[in-house]
Amino acid sequence: MKENRFSEPKDVAIKSLSEDIKNSKSIALVGIDRVPGKQFQEIRKSLRGKAKIKVVKKTLLKRAFDGMNNETIRGMENYMDGPVAAIFSKENPFRLFKEIEASRTKAPAKGGEIAPEDIILEAKPTNLKPGPVVGELQKAGIPASIDQGRVVIRKETVLVKKGDKISKEKAIALSKLEILPLEIGLDFRAAYEDGIVFDKSILGSSTQNFLNKLSSGHSRAIALSIHLNYYNGETTPIFLSNAYRHAIALSVAASYPTKDSIRLLLARGNSIAVSLEGKVSKEA
Repeated sequence: MKENRFSEPKDVAIKSLSEDIKNSKSIALVGIDRVPGKQFQEIRKSLRGKAKIKVVKKTLLKRAFDGMNNETIRGMENYMDGPVAAIFSKENPFRLFKEIEASRTKAPAKGGEIAPEDIILEAKPTNLKPGPVVGELQKAGIPASIDQGRVVIRKETVLVKKGDKISKEKAIALSKLEILPLEIGLDFRAAYEDGIVFDKSILGSSTQNFLNKLSSGHSRAIALSIHLNYYNGETTPIFLSNAYRHAIALSVAASYPTKDSIRLLLARGNSIAVSLEGKVSKEA
């Protein structure tokens, strides 16, 4: 009896998740670590009518994915590190990704965080007034000095490299310089739609970059088809054009006149005649 009492809520939750998966155009997974509650509620409100977001237990979501009898959707399990939420959306993954990314906001470092990108300080004057702050900046590894009554950064400096931890001293210095090196918000991991799992790296590509990749892939496919002598709607006109040029070249080489090669043969004959005339004139 106890087993039934504890398992029933899980079964209900899995059934609810399964229904959400079936009724959605796309399903996304987002990391929710360090997302302020207020921001999370604002995002949930902005998605109303287009998508719903659920903080889920990963074991239950995995069981819901397994129940779909869809091997591809199980690939979403690779994006479940840390606390996650699932978004069940009527939007396509690209639009959903843009909306979630737009909700992210800049935030100061407090010390101990990992730099998401290189933190680069430009060589320029600051808004800080001369005083003990110069020593604090220098202690953090920033080449600061006083020039014409203002604190300046003397040269461009990579204060923290991508992937490195931001120390307490550097976090304080960045705060004084009003630099916000972090972003807070949902960490979009991946999305599933129509049998395809879209990684964040794909969804983050610009439209032009995506079009360039499509164009490049199209060109390579045509080149491969031609190399293999494979005929299709794209390569047949190319094969016919190549065959026509080869036929004309063979006709001219064999001095065999046709309606397409006669002009080339006459031009070649004229060229030979002019050349012979020049030689005869010299000998005379």
